[in-house]
Amino acid sequence: MTTGKIQKIIEYGLYLLVFILPVQTRWIIKTGELNGGFWEYGTISLYMTDILLIVLLLLFAVQLFKKENYKFPPTLKLRRTSQIPNSHIWYIIAGLELFIFISIFFAQDKVLAIYKYGVFLLGVGLFWLITRANYNKAKLIFSLLAGILLQAVIGIWQFLTQSSFSSKWLGMAAHKAGELGTSVVETVGPNGMGERWLRAYGGMDHPNIFGGVLAVGILLSVWLYLNNFKQNQKSKIKNQNDNVKCKIIFLFSCFLIFLSALFFTFSRGAWLGVVIGIIIMFALLFWKRRLAEQKKFLELVLAGGVMVFLLFNLYGDLAITRLQGGARLEKKSYVERISSMEEAEEIIKDKWLFGTGMGNYTLEVYNNEERHKPSFYFQPAHNVFLLVWAEIGLLGLLSFLGLLGVLGRRIIKSRTNFYGLPILSALIIIMLVDHWLWSLHFGMLFFWLIAGLLLKEEA
Repeated sequence: MTTGKIQKIIEYGLYLLVFILPVQTRWIIKTGELNGGFWEYGTISLYMTDILLIVLLLLFAVQLFKKENYKFPPTLKLRRTSQIPNSHIWYIIAGLELFIFISIFFAQDKVLAIYKYGVFLLGVGLFWLITRANYNKAKLIFSLLAGILLQAVIGIWQFLTQSSFSSKWLGMAAHKAGELGTSVVETVGPNGMGERWLRAYGGMDHPNIFGGVLAVGILLSVWLYLNNFKQNQKSKIKNQNDNVKCKIIFLFSCFLIFLSALFFTFSRGAWLGVVIGIIIMFALLFWKRRLAEQKKFLELVLAGGVMVFLLFNLYGDLAITRLQGGARLEKKSYVERISSMEEAEEIIKDKWLFGTGMGNYTLEVYNNEERHKPSFYFQPAHNVFLLVWAEIGLLGLLSFLGLLGVLGRRIIKSRTNFYGLPILSALIIIMLVDHWLWSLHFGMLFFWLIAGLLLKEEA
């Protein structure tokens, strides 16, 4: 097989991978169990996306070694060019990988820790592909947005019909508002009776995960919308101009659909992430004096504001319940989050240097708590930074913070990727209030995918 054919397979394989990434189809190799109940954080699985990613990584390695005069690793002789990732970030990733590996030796469940280490390596492999492979960045983001769009339509349907369906082929579980453990919003209906409203899950494991993905999707769609608007202004070729207009219509539709689906997740962390991201994006446009793009951005925000206003008129009582936090479930959620922070602090006091081992946090909580509690009680700390410290130690946390710092620095210095700063900010907001970007398979891959896209210059 020629290098050109391999490159094409890798390129279109990447487009397919990011499209199906939200699909959680998997083969459960070992079911996690605590107190006779299902334990997601201790479950070992092989995902459909893992197989595709491994194939693409192998093909990419073959392609690289087929090239003449190729020397590995590529970061040893880097030139000062925007097309080659900063070597500093790879040294930090290597440090993070080392501390995760060391934490395996301190884990209670070493098999689980090795599995989580493997998921981390897959994430880094995806990051390597995204930053080094040859592909069209805009097409890749369009593929990702198309995948999120499918999930958004499912999520909107779930909320409006207050029902869901299960599918082993799509990796989806059924969720019923009347069942304990299902994420709902509780309100008092017109008849004075309590009502439970199913939050939108999409195909994800939790509405907060779905909300986080939608938040990133919204900011990505705004990014591409403004880029295509600028391209449309410069284009003098009619057919090319028509093609760009179609892209603008698609991105505008994605923005409104994602925003509607995000509303129905009732994920406060994702809401906050989008708001912060939008504010930072406008501040950057104002600072760089991009008047034409400011106008299009404000038009987009106005359309989104009208959409939110209409949804709030219909379901404002649910949104207010989530924002005020005075209802029974909201108080319970608040208490559980505070409790998880306190648990994390206790674990960090005992194992501050090397941690509990990758993926072993909930097992450590189980061993420290009253063991009669149901399995779903044992959750990771709802803060990625505390969770990283608790699982892989202080040096691991410093490496992770260094990774985010270098990524932010590269974005700020970039001439083409300044829209990446709002997206990175939204991710950090989500990390401060949730754990899925570190604790779950999908979250790990999604984090490295977005990190790679933020680092990759236009291509």
